[in-house]
Amino acid sequence: MHTYLVNIFGKGGHGAEPHEAIDATIIASEFVRKTTKYKNIEIISVKSGDAFNVISGKAEINLKTDNLEQLETILSSLLIYYGEQNRFEIIEN
Repeated sequence: MHTYLVNIFGKGGHGAEPHEAIDATIIASEFVRKTTKYKNIEIISVKSGDAFNVISGKAEINLKTDNLEQLETILSSLLIYYGEQNRFEIIEN
């Protein structure tokens, strides 16, 4: 299995204007939920946002997998659902 860093980019914003933001934390949470049924994807850590009243524009997920194509398929389906203005990048560690 290989180790990867997955960066998910939404649209950050202020907590007073959530309608103008796309929370990367929510997208990352949904990704983690979707991967629980796959035995070949192991989530190591998730980090997103560290400020009060700020909607995070970026989430970082460290994981292990032996199927990069499956990982890309899951992430692509989330971006279709949450909007194509969002994006992700996968970096092999």
